[in-house]
Amino acid sequence: MIAGALFALCSMAEYNNGYFIINEGQYGSEPGLLNYYSSENNEISTKVYQGANNGSTLGMTAEFGTMADGKLFICSKQNFGAGGRLVVADANTLEMLANYVEIDGSADTRGVEAVVEANKFFVGTNQGVYAYDLTTLEPLGIVEGTAVEGSTYSPGMGDMVSHIGYLYVATPNGVMVIDPIDNVLVTTVSIANTVSVFEADSKVYAAVNSCTWGTPSQNDTEQFVVINDDFTVGEVYDVPMASTNFWFTPKPCKPVQIKDENAIVYSPGEGTKYLCKYNFTTGEFTEKFIEFEGRQQMYGHVIASDLENGDLLVCTFQSYSSTNYWFNIYDGKTGELKNSLKMPAHYWFPSQIIKAKDSSSPTGIENVTVNEKEVAAVMYYNVIGQMSRNPFDGINIVQTRYTDGSTSTQKVMF
Repeated sequence: MIAGALFALCSMAEYNNGYFIINEGQYGSEPGLLNYYSSENNEISTKVYQGANNGSTLGMTAEFGTMADGKLFICSKQNFGAGGRLVVADANTLEMLANYVEIDGSADTRGVEAVVEANKFFVGTNQGVYAYDLTTLEPLGIVEGTAVEGSTYSPGMGDMVSHIGYLYVATPNGVMVIDPIDNVLVTTVSIANTVSVFEADSKVYAAVNSCTWGTPSQNDTEQFVVINDDFTVGEVYDVPMASTNFWFTPKPCKPVQIKDENAIVYSPGEGTKYLCKYNFTTGEFTEKFIEFEGRQQMYGHVIASDLENGDLLVCTFQSYSSTNYWFNIYDGKTGELKNSLKMPAHYWFPSQIIKAKDSSSPTGIENVTVNEKEVAAVMYYNVIGQMSRNPFDGINIVQTRYTDGSTSTQKVMF
């Protein structure tokens, strides 16, 4: 184990080679916080968003984030004074670009995801899914057909993932499929007890768990369910119920894929001292794939997978009454601990890790030759940047997305 690192409060920095750590902070007394781990220096800088914006803050209980189009999007469950429920910042400098104290009144955030091909990003809430323009950052209103009725704290509500031109959003009774171009609900795939939706090996899965509170009984189930690209239910993978699962509400479980392996790693529950692994190809379940050192345990499910270098990034804590927190780096293939940094004493309560590198390009024109790949989606852009699933009359920039995640673009006359 490699231990020890320097900590600093940074401003006027560049954040392009490391990982952002979104933190809830101490509820009721401070806003959500953003820390940054530098891969280059092996250092953690604290409260970097506040440092980059003259003390301006995130909202309170910052939970969800994503990165796209050179921007970092962070959603909090409440505002904190002028700190909004939705904050958009420059991904490189963290300069604030937009700050929304409210989302349609009192909508409580549940997730955020960008669909670059549609030039939009979306916020999942307990009231429905809301769309925003990716360029202007202006709100576009609730997505037609997604308005939610019922419990405001249902498990999984609003967790989302983008896949082959569509947005998949978890709800307690299934997964909503949204057309991000037309801004409308296409269908809802009925899957009971959905707590999360995620992508692995170019497939969309619903994470299903019938025990959301207390100790599982012999009749409780935990599954990963494939959602086919035609929006039907595919193969169902049953996995053992490794622990109590009360933490699924309201923070969803989002398993992460391992590099070059059709397998996922996930936390079985808050307070557990290990991570589980499931291999979709072999069906092998490893209950204690990674075991934490000392008194470390999970707070929620704070795991990220770096599919470029194969690392797993994991945040842990000691207990609710302790200010001991860790940022750990593991080998995703073997589970071996590569690095462990202890955070400065504070009630951080980590909620998400995001790689501080944005490789997406919304409409960039690059001549890329791609041979013998399976096409996932084709988008057409006219000369003023408008997008469609069908070609425009005249000059088009045609962007082809393949099932392996790569893209190619070319200029075509129709």
